[in-house]
Amino acid sequence: MLRLPRPILVLLLVAVAAIAVVPLVGERFHVQLVTQMMVLAIFAMSLDLLVGFTGLVSFGHAAFYGLAGYALAILTRDAGLTSMAVTLPLTLVACGLAALAIGALAIRTAGIYFIMVTLAFAQMVYFFFNDARDYGGSDGLAIYTKPQLAFGETMLLSLQNRTTFFYVTLAALVATFCFLRALLRSPFGHVITAICVNEARTRALGFPVARYKLASFVIAGVLAGLAGYLGAAQFGIVNPAHLGWRESGRALMVVILGGTGTLFGPALGAFVFLLLEDVLSGLTEHWLLLMGGFVIAVVLLLPNGIAGALLRVARVPPSAGEGARSRPDAPALRVVASNDAPILETEGLGKRFAGLVAVNYVSLSFASGKVHAVIGPNGAGKTTFINLLSGELPPTTGSIRFKGKDITGFSPDARSRLGIGRSFQITNLYPSLSCLQNCWVAAQSRQSSSMRFFRAAARLDDVRARAECALTRCGLAERSDDLASTLSHGERRRLEIAMVLATEPELLLLDEPLAGLGAQESREVVELLAGLARDHTLILIEHDMDAVFAIADTLTVLVNGEVIATGPVQQVRSDPAVQQAYLGHEEAAA
Repeated sequence: MLRLPRPILVLLLVAVAAIAVVPLVGERFHVQLVTQMMVLAIFAMSLDLLVGFTGLVSFGHAAFYGLAGYALAILTRDAGLTSMAVTLPLTLVACGLAALAIGALAIRTAGIYFIMVTLAFAQMVYFFFNDARDYGGSDGLAIYTKPQLAFGETMLLSLQNRTTFFYVTLAALVATFCFLRALLRSPFGHVITAICVNEARTRALGFPVARYKLASFVIAGVLAGLAGYLGAAQFGIVNPAHLGWRESGRALMVVILGGTGTLFGPALGAFVFLLLEDVLSGLTEHWLLLMGGFVIAVVLLLPNGIAGALLRVARVPPSAGEGARSRPDAPALRVVASNDAPILETEGLGKRFAGLVAVNYVSLSFASGKVHAVIGPNGAGKTTFINLLSGELPPTTGSIRFKGKDITGFSPDARSRLGIGRSFQITNLYPSLSCLQNCWVAAQSRQSSSMRFFRAAARLDDVRARAECALTRCGLAERSDDLASTLSHGERRRLEIAMVLATEPELLLLDEPLAGLGAQESREVVELLAGLARDHTLILIEHDMDAVFAIADTLTVLVNGEVIATGPVQQVRSDPAVQQAYLGHEEAAA
């Protein structure tokens, strides 16, 4: 979903060309400074993959940067290895394994807890090397022989040469940018971007988000290791400070300064940050105050950093999905034939929150190919019941069977992949993505695997076809290029249903799809639901009784978490207990 306008791409090419001539016209100091900028740029881009594109704010990212430096120092000192063809892969593998171990634990948390866990791991690594005399303690380790690359007796390159090192670092910077750009345009990139925007919705669509977050964490750790390898080789020394929280905070500041979620922004931020550091430190010993003021000004005046300002100047139109084009011949969505067996069954299903019983031993059978409405007064436990069916909440008691299979312990993404789709009581979309992109992510969840890192997602014609078909069925084909945030409330309701349809579910769990709609919008959604009822099984929670009576085949009434009546609509409407508890005599007689 990363799309850069042509002016920005031209600007980046000009910047690379300008950097490439620095060794030819600059002095030794300038060559070293620009090399340092490029190393920091690689480090910042690796962190932006987490912060800007996956939504994981790590305050321990420097652990991988420092580990790479120590790995290089240990390999050259203890193993006598100096070949770049050996030390670089071993260093990156070490960083990848460390990221896998740390990430496997860290991604179990979220928000501030994720930040603290990553910080804690980084500090543990910091104190290990700080106290380890064999590895130099607080003084660190020196790298006396810098890596080199040879073919037989022929020396191809040596990082001991300042100019050679400069161009190797430039090549690494360009390669990192191209790698990340290809990654973010791939199916994998689409998923992690969706996780960043709305993790709960991505999980409900059927993606195992923990697996994607862990993969992103490992990739970012390996790229940080590449930066650490080059940084240690440049200065010929590594010490525990490279592992500390200050180094992580510095990288995070660079990312914010340049612009999160822009990829080229953090690289730009690295150049600006180090240039200002060099200039301001020569003006006054209190240069940190000036630097802090500059960063604050950028945050206040440029909400998405320097890159955000450049993108606004370039007038980037709202992203509509790469390769999004009209396909009038798109095939219809898969329709699942109904049968006589129940599609979903609950037995003794209950949910207790401390002393509150929200759902109390509910045993129901939902017929395949029918519309089963669940109604009840506010606080009756209807949404809790839907959350139990979709896997958002684990039950306290009872079991759930889908097509005869016990799915009680299944996660929301596992249930989605089985064919259970759901909409939420409060519309749950990707507001910063276009309508087509919203449905694209949903349709992609039915691919055999979205863990594809290099194939462009725009080439998945079957995914595009299902997404466009779902939009057309929900009457949103003309709004496919519009951001979800620009839709009316009724259109957002229909978009959420379109997203569910794009996953080709057999069973739809719809939690108050008419909530907050006007009369005309309600009629449009009711017509849509009536059409869906012809080839899907619907479990509908709704307060609009006219809509319920118009489309429902079976009606269940919940009061205080208990079923007081269930059966055909007319039978339940005339039940005296239902009339007294919920419908009222006049409405039941209408």
